[in-house]
Amino acid sequence: MTSYPLKGEVYLGRQPGAAANANNVKDLVKRLVRPWQNTGRNVTMDNYFTSTDLAIDLLSVRTTVVGTMRKNRADIPPEMQPNRQRQVLSTVFGFDRQLTLASYVPKKGKAVILLSSMHHDATTDASQNSKPEIILHYNNTKSGVDNLDHLSRLYTCKRKIKRWPMTIFFNVVDCAAVAAYVVWTAAYPDWNVNKRYRRRLFLKELGFAMVDDELQRRSQNPQAMQRQVKLAFESLGRASPRVSNPVQAAAKQPASRRRRCQLCPRGSDKKVSTSCFQCDLACCLKHGRMMCDGCRTTIEQQ
Repeated sequence: MTSYPLKGEVYLGRQPGAAANANNVKDLVKRLVRPWQNTGRNVTMDNYFTSTDLAIDLLSVRTTVVGTMRKNRADIPPEMQPNRQRQVLSTVFGFDRQLTLASYVPKKGKAVILLSSMHHDATTDASQNSKPEIILHYNNTKSGVDNLDHLSRLYTCKRKIKRWPMTIFFNVVDCAAVAAYVVWTAAYPDWNVNKRYRRRLFLKELGFAMVDDELQRRSQNPQAMQRQVKLAFESLGRASPRVSNPVQAAAKQPASRRRRCQLCPRGSDKKVSTSCFQCDLACCLKHGRMMCDGCRTTIEQQ
């Protein structure tokens, strides 16, 4: 199991002017599984999402469901509820057309209730404490989201902050890094295969690749660099940029002189201190944060 994030939504709660069923759990699941409808897939979910109505609706698009159910669901018969008179390791099955309910007793007074539109018999495994096949399938496939959360927390870019958009952004970056690692190891299975910390090495290289353009831009003007930035260069394993000819470097890109953006209309006379690190053309942030539009287009065409 790779725990590759396929699709997700940000839950924003009730929004003014939104449709009444916009945040309905059943409709949420349908939106998430829409790209894989009519492909014969199975969806494993926890008790927050599982319901008989959802299972019936997904069967109409050739998608099966296996999931735990909350015990307060009205469609669970009393015989399947926790009861101290029920025998430990016993299972009560219920069949209704294409749906199967299983109530397993792991210990006295407890019951685990699952719904499946994939299983249609009362198969149990004696070597696994007589657990039904539904539970075994659920245990083998349930940990995708949990493992993704674990991997995201293990190496994370999150910082303590009160701005919720940044919190969402950090989470998106963490999930994207996990997805990138899954794709990379699938494409290059022999990459550092003998090392146990492959993902840490991958994230380190990914971080270098993401900041390399900014490092090159900063290194063009070492005199304007703050001491903290130079220390950051060294902490990243990069040598702190040196000025071979300070007079020539200052003439190439003066730290104090502002120049007119060469890509904005001349009449706007927009003065900026930023420039393209590739051609040193003065350009504002609208036409390039580190590289001007012209150099970027040339590289993309190559």
